[in-house]
Amino acid sequence: MSAANILVVDDEPQIRRVLRSTLSARGYVITEAKTGEEALEWMRKEPPDLILLDMNMPGIGGIEACREIRRGSDAPIGNGQRKHSCN
Repeated sequence: MSAANILVVDDEPQIRRVLRSTLSARGYVITEAKTGEEALEWMRKEPPDLILLDMNMPGIGGIEACREIRRGSDAPIGNGQRKHSCN
């Protein structure tokens, strides 16, 4: 059984670093994106099993990225914020 691939999308390098360290230590494969645009590129190249998505990013923000992701994927999306959801 292969490890689940998690796409971490956040414009803050510290947050990406902590998530990568924590999740990869538990055996997950981590892909990082700094922007909503980058996340959409990764979605086309290598669809993840789970997406952890920051809702407050410059450019294509989390809500817009989430809507675009939903058009082509049913992967679970976590955002860490109860008030925002595109599911």
